[in-house]
Amino acid sequence: MANKKKSKSSARSKIRIVINLVIVLGVILTMAFFYIRAQYETFLKTPLTLGGEQERLIQIPRGSTARDVVHILHQAGAIQSYPYMYWCLRQSALSSKLQPGNVVLTPDMTPSMLPEVLAHVGKYARRSIRIRAGMNLYDIAQALQANRMVDAKTFLAKATDPFTAAENSIPAKRFEGYIAPGIYTFEMDTPPEKMLAVMHERWRKTWTSLIEENRGAYEMRQRKGYDDHALLTLASMVEKEAVQDKERPVIARVFFNRLAKKMKLQSDPTCVYPPKKLGEKPTPARCKDPENTYSTYMIEALPPGPITTVSEASMRAVFEPYQGPDNAVMLYFVAKNDGSWTHYFSKTYREHQIAVDHFLKGKKSKPSGTTQPVIK
Repeated sequence: MANKKKSKSSARSKIRIVINLVIVLGVILTMAFFYIRAQYETFLKTPLTLGGEQERLIQIPRGSTARDVVHILHQAGAIQSYPYMYWCLRQSALSSKLQPGNVVLTPDMTPSMLPEVLAHVGKYARRSIRIRAGMNLYDIAQALQANRMVDAKTFLAKATDPFTAAENSIPAKRFEGYIAPGIYTFEMDTPPEKMLAVMHERWRKTWTSLIEENRGAYEMRQRKGYDDHALLTLASMVEKEAVQDKERPVIARVFFNRLAKKMKLQSDPTCVYPPKKLGEKPTPARCKDPENTYSTYMIEALPPGPITTVSEASMRAVFEPYQGPDNAVMLYFVAKNDGSWTHYFSKTYREHQIAVDHFLKGKKSKPSGTTQPVIK
């Protein structure tokens, strides 16, 4: 009898233990559920981690599943939790509509936004282009078209439209020179006037910053009659003539000296602006074309406006041209054509002709070299 009582008591104890374990486990699971849910909700609202970048481009290959897309996002470092992001996509009604293509992620995006973005890649797709100093509007238009960002003719029509230029407070009839080099990323179907406004705004910030850095030199140039448009036009010529940054201030000095003496600038790159075809090279006929209002072989001073996109180095050169020995007497320069991408500078036309014969025509007679700049 006693054994039966002990057996029943033992069974009840085991049941109570099981019940208590179930209760404890239930409490733990409930707490875990609410903890994970809270963590998940926080994850959904936390901005993407792009490491301080303003944007990051990711590519979604054709045929990617939700798991593939999450893996791409995780590999890019944009999300911190693979499981949470996967659950976010799986829970979305858009998880079966993920599209291939390029997507630009920005710091203001959160994981909760990604299902919508990834299901409409065409809407959010962006393309990038690098505009280099030395590219003119015609080069840029062709590059944009090649990258399927905008029709070249449509872009050029806006870039050379005086009304569009005036809307952006540009003191010229076209955007030439008034856009900054660099990488630009635009959503597909961005209108050309919007592209130009963004490019010009970056240029404006750069120009304003350089003026502040070189306030004294800038104001001195202004007093001598060089307004912003004239300085930028001159800087664009320096850009096309120079290869080495160290020579830009020297070439700027030569141009200033010639202008002071009312000499024609005779800069070859001006002969082929606007270009009749991309990559056009100067020829004697083009330089002497009376209808070319930009050719400094025909006009007495600066061309009507810039002839290319300008680097900061060329802008600085016109603010602070070369001040070293013989700076006031340098009037000519010619490319050495020896692989150094540098120029020979002369103070007289005779010396210049000897330099031209030597460097361009291969004659043995060498110029004296008495006016070569001291470049550090």
